[in-house]
Amino acid sequence: MFPVLGLAVAGCSESSQPLDAAGASGTLTMKVSTRSDAAADDAYDPMEHLTVYLYNSDGNPIRKYTAKEDLPERLELLAGEYRVTVEAGEAVAASFTQRLYKGEEPFTVTPGVNTPVEVKCTLQNTAVAAVFDGTIPENFGTNFEVRVMPGATYDESRADNASTLRYTEDATGYFTLDEGVDALSWQFSGTQNTLGTVTKTGSIPDVRTPGKYTLTFRYSPDLPGFIEAVAIRVDDSTDDFDDTIIWSPNPTIEGDGFEISETQQYQGGEKRFLITTVKPMTAATLTFDGKPYDLLAAISAPAAGLAVEQTAENALTVTLSDDFFAGCTGGDHTLRFEASDNGGGNGDAECIFALQGIITPSEADYDLWRNTITLRARVFDTGASAVTFGLRSKGGEWQELAGTDSGDGYWTATLGAEWEESTNENGQTIYTPTAGTGVWAEDEYECRAMIGEQESLASFTTAGGQSIPGGDMEDGSMSCFNNNHGSFWDSGNNSYTPQLCTQQEKSGSKCALLAATTSFGVMAAGNLFTGSFNQSRLNGTVSFGQPYDWQARPQKMHLLFYAEVLGQVNKNQHDGPLANDTQDQARIYVAIVDWSTPHGVTSGTSDPTGVWDPAKGIYGGDNTTEASGKIIAYGSYFIKEQSSGGEMLPLDLTLHYYDKETKPSGSYTLVISCATSAYGDYMNGCSTNRLYVDDFQWVY
Repeated sequence: MFPVLGLAVAGCSESSQPLDAAGASGTLTMKVSTRSDAAADDAYDPMEHLTVYLYNSDGNPIRKYTAKEDLPERLELLAGEYRVTVEAGEAVAASFTQRLYKGEEPFTVTPGVNTPVEVKCTLQNTAVAAVFDGTIPENFGTNFEVRVMPGATYDESRADNASTLRYTEDATGYFTLDEGVDALSWQFSGTQNTLGTVTKTGSIPDVRTPGKYTLTFRYSPDLPGFIEAVAIRVDDSTDDFDDTIIWSPNPTIEGDGFEISETQQYQGGEKRFLITTVKPMTAATLTFDGKPYDLLAAISAPAAGLAVEQTAENALTVTLSDDFFAGCTGGDHTLRFEASDNGGGNGDAECIFALQGIITPSEADYDLWRNTITLRARVFDTGASAVTFGLRSKGGEWQELAGTDSGDGYWTATLGAEWEESTNENGQTIYTPTAGTGVWAEDEYECRAMIGEQESLASFTTAGGQSIPGGDMEDGSMSCFNNNHGSFWDSGNNSYTPQLCTQQEKSGSKCALLAATTSFGVMAAGNLFTGSFNQSRLNGTVSFGQPYDWQARPQKMHLLFYAEVLGQVNKNQHDGPLANDTQDQARIYVAIVDWSTPHGVTSGTSDPTGVWDPAKGIYGGDNTTEASGKIIAYGSYFIKEQSSGGEMLPLDLTLHYYDKETKPSGSYTLVISCATSAYGDYMNGCSTNRLYVDDFQWVY
């Protein structure tokens, strides 16, 4: 259906006063209706080609309107006899979309009375629908068409004329027939695999306008001969159009002294809206920022800043004031009005109110890896020489920055994390974020803009962070618990030492148990890591690193652990740093890396190669080449004593950043490693250590 259009509104003056019954004039309410083919293309709007004439009793035109935008909302006429004619659409020879409607109606204007007039327009075209039975595409594929043209005999020379329509699928076309033309002709043509080119022609005699004719095509292999192989069924019945398009006088909603379609820069005071219906009003609502207000109910029970006065049974005045907008953030806010009357009329309108102040941030405004956010404020006050922005975690301390005037009514400021520089135990320069600065995942924030002495506040919650795949250790099929070596987590389990990492249960939850062991005189530390493992005889190679699409920068990695056994060093096969009979140490670390390839560490009966330590520098220390790429950040913890109490213990590894700017983009970007002996690569440690780990997750 097409949009409705109010041509006139009864008795609708600026003050909504009743008509003067003693006067010599009255008003006109006009209703125009047409009928549209249900198969018509909704993209074509006949109202875009509208002509309306008003004639007086002498047959002289007194009004002409050539666009729907020109039609008046109120039309006052002298008492007397009149006639209205309407044309909608276009008169073209043939089209699948363009149609023409016409109608006229006489009426009488009575002094002081509103005169309702309904003009019923009828379609001026003849419609032809082509329907292709499923047997057509089954036998002809897409190699078929039907052409329809005016005239009793199909003329191939006119096949491409503007008055001819070409059908290649089910469709309805519209013809404007010249005077004296009362027939349509058609031709089906197609290519069939067996019969080759097939054609069939026919005609529709005694065509009526308006009228609708349906040509149904099907293929019949049972009839002899090439041409007769296509059987055509023609529905000769005609149906007048009875599908309607109604242009009716719907309720009007307008601003009092301002154009409702224009954005209103609201800086206080009252704003009034006028709602008028043709017949008694049955419903009226205002929706603001998703909250609906019943305007008829508000007549007797007004809301804060919202007052409604009923000036007539078909007229409301709605007044909005400062209290209505109290607490609103800056930017554009939509007011939507809807009204209906007991005559079936419905109307709606929207008005944008732009408010001065800070705009509530969205996900598009912040970056959770770079930890920055751009705050924006709408500013109308030309006297504001400066705008200061503030950001804080809910209830925290304000981080503030002076704004910049963008010159288009907005001020902006981009705030980010601040960093503290320090030196780690290995003499490396590291950075950690200053508490309360920047934006991080999974947090609630408040922001503000100080515009002169005016404070504008907003709050928002950042998007959730990321998970660590399999970090809950609940999936017993992960390769860290067997010898498959193919999932995100892996271990050094092999045919000689199959129990270095197994799935167990502790503190009521599935977890990983790392257990050291000795085989063929070689100590193997229990281990779990992100990467892959490959065994070659009595040597094994760990390839550290897994792909990880970093979206949010973490500040810590949380996990649970329990060092069930942490004994004295009894193995030191490759000159590790811990002497025999001293306390062994387990280790857990995490590293954010930017590597093009995994980093390999080989250990076993031979001296270890590729040994690295993320706490020893951006490339992992002296024993690591730079070929794989650099380390962005790391967190590390040495477990130096055996746990007690029997329950899993929480651990938060703070991430220390070497590079606070780069977002990893390499093929391998995450390393997590747990080992019952920190120096197991050197076969240096206690061969009976046991360590439980579980619940790996990021802290933002």
